[in-house]
Amino acid sequence: MVPRPSLPRTLVALVLVGALLGVALAAPAAASPRPVQVCSPCERGFESAARTNDVDVRIEHSTATMRIHRNGSATWTVENRLNDTAAFENASIRQSIAEEAILVHDARLLSTSVSGDTVRIRYRTPDAATEAPRGVLRVEYFRDDPGTQVYTGLGADRLTLVAPERMAVGHALPGADVSGREMSVTSFDSDGDGPFVTLVPDDDPLAPLWSLAAVALPLAPIVGRNLAFLVALPTFVFAGGLTVVARAASAAGLDPAAANPHRRALGIVVLAHPLAPGAFALGGVEPPLLAGAAGAIALGGTLAVPGVRARLSLPRLVALVGLAAAVVVAVGVALRALTDLHVSEQVVPRMLVVLPVYAVTLVGYAAAHGDRRRALAATAGAFVLVLVTNFPILSQGGTFYFLGVIVAVIGAIGGVLVGIPLFLLGHSLPRTGTPSTAGGPADD
Repeated sequence: MVPRPSLPRTLVALVLVGALLGVALAAPAAASPRPVQVCSPCERGFESAARTNDVDVRIEHSTATMRIHRNGSATWTVENRLNDTAAFENASIRQSIAEEAILVHDARLLSTSVSGDTVRIRYRTPDAATEAPRGVLRVEYFRDDPGTQVYTGLGADRLTLVAPERMAVGHALPGADVSGREMSVTSFDSDGDGPFVTLVPDDDPLAPLWSLAAVALPLAPIVGRNLAFLVALPTFVFAGGLTVVARAASAAGLDPAAANPHRRALGIVVLAHPLAPGAFALGGVEPPLLAGAAGAIALGGTLAVPGVRARLSLPRLVALVGLAAAVVVAVGVALRALTDLHVSEQVVPRMLVVLPVYAVTLVGYAAAHGDRRRALAATAGAFVLVLVTNFPILSQGGTFYFLGVIVAVIGAIGGVLVGIPLFLLGHSLPRTGTPSTAGGPADD
């Protein structure tokens, strides 16, 4: 008979496999990406190429027109107004500078010309757009390529994208001016992975729906991978760690009836809990620690009230954990509004990182009185909430993606360790309406 695998061995095996898969998937993105402009020959790329050819020149104004073709390629027309065009009268120098300037875009030079104080460059980039269902073209040119290059700006003073005949711009760049086939921008938001642009048939009444689908399709595998490695794997480690703690408490013969919940609620949570130094030793220097300590004190102090303990149940304990989390958020908002301490603009996601730690109280309570699965599910759900609000689930990753997975797993392990005092607190709480035997009746 084949023996059943033990829980610790299963956890170790899954963590190792997940880590290896995470590294494997992230390996292409481990190289340092090169920062580039959307239109490199409109700015620094052109001036740098000119200096390489011993031409000292400065761009005073630049425009670019990007014409998308149905085969996915794009023809660019760049017009750079220069402070001096004398050197560009030489066609050989002009072509050499243009070829070097567009090299970063893997483009093919079509032509160059000079007229007055303006140099014109025409070139073609392949694979600027991809065909999507229902005749939609999805322009992926503005998306970052993790490990290869990331866009840091527009480059041109004005960029105009032109859709093919009988098509219109659907989903546009943020801040763009859209008019039928044309989309114009004067700046580029480099946050995240870069946006998609969609071009839709101009006579299709359902074009907005097909445009949305065209953007969602390439994001589906990214979201799936991130949910697997940034959410599911750390959550499994977190839930598995709490299961180990619960079994250890059972194996050690920890008796809930032997504890005095009145003293333990205040003693362990207020004085011994790792979040408490934020309020005492650090004097509130670290806002998350201070807010987290306030929530821990609120939870422990509430559970020290005899009337609360006498009517306690798992659903009511869930409500108390939620109340403690609300205290944390309120303290965080107050710190941001009333003090000079540095508190992130994302107050709620940052402060809620302590929610799964508070929720460990549920697991301790259920380990002593039953219904551990429901308590584990609620605690794991709190951990998932923290992960999806603090990790960019829609992000394709980038340099050292696997470090994010490692950080999430370490956070899961840390959450288990930091939550042990709260597990003991929950484990010491009496059943509903059951008096405490160690310290007299439940209402003393």
